[in-house]
Amino acid sequence: MLRNAFIAAALMSVVLISAGLAIAATVRAADLESLIDRSDYVIYGRVLWHHPIWDEATRTIWTITELQVLDGPKGRVGSVVRVTEPGGVLGDIGHMFPGVPKFRTNQEVVLFLYHAPGNRIRVTGIQQGVYLVMTNGATRDRLAQPLVPLREAVYEAGRGHSVQPRQQTGQQRLDDLLFAIRQRAIKR
Repeated sequence: MLRNAFIAAALMSVVLISAGLAIAATVRAADLESLIDRSDYVIYGRVLWHHPIWDEATRTIWTITELQVLDGPKGRVGSVVRVTEPGGVLGDIGHMFPGVPKFRTNQEVVLFLYHAPGNRIRVTGIQQGVYLVMTNGATRDRLAQPLVPLREAVYEAGRGHSVQPRQQTGQQRLDDLLFAIRQRAIKR
C-alpha cells in the first residue's frame, strides 16, 4: 500500500514538473512580419564566442553570446552585439530553459532581438527569432532558414478554439530575407 502511494506521488510529481516546463516554453507564434515589428534590432551575424555566467540578481546561469555583425537590416547595434539568454552550465551545475536558442562558435545566423530587463539583449520569440544561414553547395547562394520552420496550432487565452497562425516561410535567399526585413522596418 505504501509502495503504491509512493509510486503515485512520484508520477504526479513528474506530471506537474512536465506541465510547468511546458508552460515556461510557451510563446505566441510569430510570422516574419511580427518578428520584425516586435524586435528592436535584426542582425545577420557570426558567433564569435559564448560563455556562461552566474547572475546573482536572478539566481540563475545565463549564457552570453557575442556575435560579429555582418549586416544590420533593423536598428543600430555596432559591429559586435552580445546576446544574453537564460541557461548554461557552470562547473557541475546546469540550468536549462526549454526553447531558448543555443549557438555554436562560427555559426552564422539572422537574429531578431529586443531590449530586455537587466540591460540584456535577447532573442525575440525564443527559437522563432533565429534563422540559420548556410551556403547552397550547388549555387553557392547564401540561404536563411528558420530554426523553427513550421507552426503548431496554438491556444490563446480568452478564445475558445485553437488559432492556426500563418506558417513561417521555409528556406530563402539571405539577400531576399534581409531586403524584406529592411522594407518592413522602413514602413514601421
